[in-house]
Amino acid sequence: MKNVSVLGGRHELTVEGFATTTEHMELHYRLTPPLPQSEPDEENKAGNHEPYVFLAVEALDDVGNEYLDSGGAFGLSPDGSSTEGSLSVQPGPYADARSVTLHLILFDGTHEETHAFTFPLEAAAG
Repeated sequence: MKNVSVLGGRHELTVEGFATTTEHMELHYRLTPPLPQSEPDEENKAGNHEPYVFLAVEALDDVGNEYLDSGGAFGLSPDGSSTEGSLSVQPGPYADARSVTLHLILFDGTHEETHAFTFPLEAAAG
């Protein structure tokens, strides 16, 4: 697991895991404290306007192949202490690739930041 301070130090990002299939690659993460659950420009339960955070991912492997963001899912952890989620890129890893770098992009409406994480790829993948 890797931990990184994000969003101006307001949250801690924990990379929980990375998985590959022949169809896609998936990053599993946790953000603590949880992200605001309201949509952009909606008031949250506390009655104030916390910035809604958008997440996206881009990827590039060690031989120059690019991978496209194919979406993800997130939600409040069972204990309510964090946001848990996953983001995917397509296609799955190419046979000649040995590592992939995922660029996780976080945008809160005014500030954008990118964090890179490199993962090894197994020779059998693809």
